[in-house]
Amino acid sequence: TIAIVIGMMISAHAAGNHSHGERPTKLAGLHAAVQVTRDVYGIAHIRAGNDHDLYFMQGYVHAQDRLFQMDVSRRRPSGTLAELLGPAALPSDVQLRTIGIRRAAERSLEVISPESKAALQAYTDGINAYVVSLDKLPPEYQALEISEFQPWTVLDTMTVAKSLTFGLSFALDDIQNTIALQTYT
Repeated sequence: TIAIVIGMMISAHAAGNHSHGERPTKLAGLHAAVQVTRDVYGIAHIRAGNDHDLYFMQGYVHAQDRLFQMDVSRRRPSGTLAELLGPAALPSDVQLRTIGIRRAAERSLEVISPESKAALQAYTDGINAYVVSLDKLPPEYQALEISEFQPWTVLDTMTVAKSLTFGLSFALDDIQNTIALQTYT
């Protein structure tokens, strides 16, 4: 299921900005050469000879396309968005730390399969390989006067996955729908 979540995250974000220069075919951390092509819509298509390299390049390409968005997506459910965007994000940070999405992700990491852990680690290594390859961070960071990127972790990916599932299964507006249904019935 972790592989599916990673794939969904990439599919949801890959159509964005992709003008980041050459797509690598051989990087430190890969076991073999990997082919990355982009279609007319900018969607990356990765061909790899093994799962490790596929997940590694998914992380690399995902970071290439959406690093800042990924950073926001890990910080929001972790309750650390104010570190990136400033004090205006503190109320949200307090609320999300109280809900405990990151704590739930920590507990999930303790029980996932070795194969899932390996996929998450390869994906994480790909993200960090892209960040290390940069001369400077993308423009969003420059606008915030941020020059360092906190390395991505396996826990960050699990936290984003937990946040997505939480968002899809829990909504405060659902209460209004229930009241409307009961009123109608």
